Amino acid sequence: MTREKRPRGRPKDDAKKTALLDAARALLLARGPDVTIDEIAASAGIAKATVYANFADKNALIEAVIRRESDMTITDEQLVRLAKAPIADALFEFGVQFVRFINHRDLLGWDRLIASLEAHQTELPKRFFDLGPGRGQRLLTKMIADAVASGQIETDDAAYAADALTGLWLGFVNLEIKLGVRQPMKANEITQRVRRGIDIFMKIYGKHDEGYPFTAHYG
Repeated sequence: MTREKRPRGRPKDDAKKTALLDAARALLLARGPDVTIDEIAASAGIAKATVYANFADKNALIEAVIRRESDMTITDEQLVRLAKAPIADALFEFGVQFVRFINHRDLLGWDRLIASLEAHQTELPKRFFDLGPGRGQRLLTKMIADAVASGQIETDDAAYAADALTGLWLGFVNLEIKLGVRQPMKANEITQRVRRGIDIFMKIYGKHDEGYPFTAHYG
């Protein structure tokens, strides 16, 4: 009888790392940066040594949690693909993922976490912004700058245009959801809000002689 070979450790290690990131995220949002490595390891159901096998220290673990959150907005691979699409379609796909990510009350927990980190006078608040909101801001600015270079839109300040577009997408709704005075948006509300924002944006910045139809069909 032949013995079945056991698969090598990578899938198992990936599962442990995912459990660790999930546990760290939940505890950080619930209790702030004072949560310990021991508590995170216990919540994840893994040995403390496994934590240090993956991350140098707690700050490195927090940064990994933030990076994973950032990828929920858009990944680098998606950005490469969107660079080939008409700008209205690219902005729509980015916008839906961005607003969907913003559209939950966990962001209030992130705000509390940042405030706590600032009280500890660490570099993590700046790192959080750079890896999370700052990354999304840079990617959107690059998309707009590339569209300017390709002649699809007109602006001499891509960063300002990106800021204006996110304002159109979020408005007061972002604050209302975080403070719990309204329910998170449904999928169709997100789609409509993103599309309306792009319509207004393109009326201001679009090449009006060419128009700006959406060529792709999103749900």
